Amino acid sequence: MTLTLPAQTLRSVAASLRQLSYVPTTWHSLLAGMNAAGRAQLEALLVPMAREGGQPRLMALVLERLADQQEVLQREREAWSFVWSGPEPLHARTADTFATVDQLITQARSSLLIATYNIGLSADFRAWLESLAQRLQTGQLQRVELFFHPVQIASQLGSDPLPATRRWFETKVWPWPAKPQAYVDQRLLSGSAERCSQHAKVVIADADTEAAAALVTSANFSETAQRHNFEAGWLVTQPWRARQVSDHFHQLVGEGHFVPLFLA
Repeated sequence: MTLTLPAQTLRSVAASLRQLSYVPTTWHSLLAGMNAAGRAQLEALLVPMAREGGQPRLMALVLERLADQQEVLQREREAWSFVWSGPEPLHARTADTFATVDQLITQARSSLLIATYNIGLSADFRAWLESLAQRLQTGQLQRVELFFHPVQIASQLGSDPLPATRRWFETKVWPWPAKPQAYVDQRLLSGSAERCSQHAKVVIADADTEAAAALVTSANFSETAQRHNFEAGWLVTQPWRARQVSDHFHQLVGEGHFVPLFLA
């Protein structure tokens, strides 16, 4: 039988067991107040332990360790949220991509990492980018990193893609003085014969803090993707997992797979 009782219940029974100096012949009194399903789960565990000579303190220890595991599992469950994009009202059934990204951006206190294939330039997304530039300027954010593909001008890059991408970025995407740490796929500059590009879609807030959170999604950083397309993703609020994603991008930069748009 699978143990589904909450950690608090297991700890309560463990506390009662620690007050006993003998092994009960019946468990009804100890498990009073629990429903039939809960009693069945605990009796299936405690009765065999008693038959094997287990004492109350040992039984209590086992329940406490099981409670620890239940708490770990619960934290794991609570750390993940399914995030969805789609036409109204379908997306209202679960967390909305646009609202989730907005929350990550507006609540970030130290850093943001955004990876996208397409940078959306609609009014809402321009407002987001301008707000990030202002927060960089005032020191409210220490770091904004943007990994992207210049899909809007991909056929116009010519023989020297980096300056062309930089001009477009500074004119159409980010005209404000405080610049992000922007990166493009190195293969864009090397003239790779393969059709490949930076295609990951990720938003990470405050990666180096205990408030770190990361959204990994199929949705681009654009109006169409986050409000109209059917897109799916997962939001994780476990700091170590968010840092794992952030560290992966930094490793790719360190290994030269991503090239900075602006020289340091």
